[in-house]
Amino acid sequence: MDILVAIVIILCIISIPLVIVVGIGCLPFIILLALFILGIKMVINPWFANREKSRLDENHILIIPQRQTVRVDVNMNVNGYNPYVIDCYYTDENTGRQFVFTSKPFMTDPTPYLNGVTLGVFVNPVDYSNYYVDVSKLPPNL
Repeated sequence: MDILVAIVIILCIISIPLVIVVGIGCLPFIILLALFILGIKMVINPWFANREKSRLDENHILIIPQRQTVRVDVNMNVNGYNPYVIDCYYTDENTGRQFVFTSKPFMTDPTPYLNGVTLGVFVNPVDYSNYYVDVSKLPPNL
């Protein structure tokens, strides 16, 4: 439902500059197009960036991992580079089962920023494969 609303809003925003171009010319259209692209970057991108975190239902639980390590993910390739990821290790005290939760990829090594920082992992208590590693304690532009 939210995606449908976003699509309708985007289509409305796209049609407005087209109507304006016919009425007032190209220069205002270029300015409006630049503002539109800026609006997408400021509004739509954060919405999509936060959707992974919001996909967890209201019953999610916070897990604090026992240890964290940084590694280069050789299975992923972003612009010709292998990004860094943070692996968070957790052992369930009740079952003894071990879990490894992997963060989103980073283009810069996050190791210097992990000193004294413990990341949290939000998991669905029914399905631990549905998780989100909260990296909000790290600088946003890693």
